[in-house]
Amino acid sequence: MTLQDLRFALELGCVMNQDIEYLVDFGKRNGVDTDEIDSELVKLGYDRIFENQFEDSYDDDEDEEFGYIQKFPHKSKFYED
Repeated sequence: MTLQDLRFALELGCVMNQDIEYLVDFGKRNGVDTDEIDSELVKLGYDRIFENQFEDSYDDDEDEEFGYIQKFPHKSKFYED
């Protein structure tokens, strides 16, 4: 993630401009580590932006719940009788 990506994500997360500047400077000094940025956001009173809350709950066995779907060709075929 670049500093421009960090700035864009913070703007989408409704972080105030002065806090965005602080976090971008923090990223310049310490490198852009999303865990550290999230902890700084919490210190500033914001919710975590980069934390993926669904990442730990994903289980590969959930795919077995879905059945097989047969796909049909999108082009019709011409048959001569």
